[in-house]
Amino acid sequence: MKGLQGKITIVTGGTRGIGKGIAKRFLEEGSTVIIIGGKNKDDANQAVAELSPIGPVEAMMVDLSNAEAIEKMVDDVAAKYGRIDILVNNAGIQIRQWATEFQVEDFDKVINVNMRAYYLASRCAARYMQKQGGGSIVCISSGNSQCFTSQRSAYNISKAAVNGLVATLGVEWARFHIRINAVAPGYIMTDMIQKGIDEGIIDIENIMKVIPMKRLLLPEEIASSVAFLASDEASGITGQTLFTDGGWSKAGLPENKDL
Repeated sequence: MKGLQGKITIVTGGTRGIGKGIAKRFLEEGSTVIIIGGKNKDDANQAVAELSPIGPVEAMMVDLSNAEAIEKMVDDVAAKYGRIDILVNNAGIQIRQWATEFQVEDFDKVINVNMRAYYLASRCAARYMQKQGGGSIVCISSGNSQCFTSQRSAYNISKAAVNGLVATLGVEWARFHIRINAVAPGYIMTDMIQKGIDEGIIDIENIMKVIPMKRLLLPEEIASSVAFLASDEASGITGQTLFTDGGWSKAGLPENKDL
């Protein structure tokens, strides 16, 4: 991809799953990557050990529910590397419960990590990007921002808000040569999904009925979408949400796998 070589890239939630796949792709493209983890230092150390043979990578542990911690994260990266070229807001959490039973504290927790942290990190990074003449931000949304499922009210709402966030800031920041877009994954084959399938928590047969491609996507496919939107090859794209979901968001009625 044009324009990723040598770029200073932050990936929140980059220690595992989709985030680690995104970090790997940017390293392969020649970027320097700072992966942001939460509380699990073992995951962060393992990710750095796995990714460091590919390119320059380091991990930082940051509480993304804390506004001051987010601002310090961005300031620390800018102070060390002299600039911030790309920010990927990927960190997210999920709490499942009926809306009538959802604890307000849990609702706030999901919104704070899944949307509020994206807004705060983006505006902190944008201050540096504006001074340096531009930059690119990609936020991870979800197919659940458009295809809503039960017992995920806080998650669904937070991801729908991410789509609005990138649209709003895309309009506001385009004049500063700062682009901000989102990628909305569908059902992705991660260790967590596989564990759910193995334990019978996730009904894979039911899921396949609503995915036209009839397969789970891979983290690498999400990483490719993120890399494209962050790259110079997407230089005319801002404020958009790209659904990388095997057609789930465009499907009508559920279909049997053998149709």
